[in-house]
Amino acid sequence: MVKSVRLSPIGYWLFTLTLLLPSAPFALADDQVAVTVQRPWMRAVPNVMDSTAVYMVLVNSGSAPAQLVGASTAIADSVAPMITTKEGEGLKQVVGMKGVDALEIPAHGTLVLEPNGNHLMVMGLKEHPKEGAQVDFTIKLEPGDHEIHLKIPVQKKPVK
Repeated sequence: MVKSVRLSPIGYWLFTLTLLLPSAPFALADDQVAVTVQRPWMRAVPNVMDSTAVYMVLVNSGSAPAQLVGASTAIADSVAPMITTKEGEGLKQVVGMKGVDALEIPAHGTLVLEPNGNHLMVMGLKEHPKEGAQVDFTIKLEPGDHEIHLKIPVQKKPVK
């Protein structure tokens, strides 16, 4: 035997609220990440090169840290976050780069991707856009599996 229960308007509202509460912390966590992109650009490279780099400034105005976990573009096979490494000192110092899973954007902070520093390495170029062109580019952020779609100018030198 099934019994039906009649709820008052306030009872119905409270019942609905209790169903929604378990998902509220996840929504708040996403709302705490607020990343904007400033001055993005892709380095123009000759046709003989199979990779290039993308640089930008990512500003997190949110109260929780975020991570740049990757990117994609139709003009390349893959895009990966890279850090610059330095070994040795003085004239024997060797500068290199190393792939990482993510680059952190601190809460209320900034991540700068720049030449000779951290960057997004664009590998397996299928096209070589010329200086002045615009490239469709998507960056991927965590938490929350966020994506930001950009049109990035191709330049030989940084965007001012």
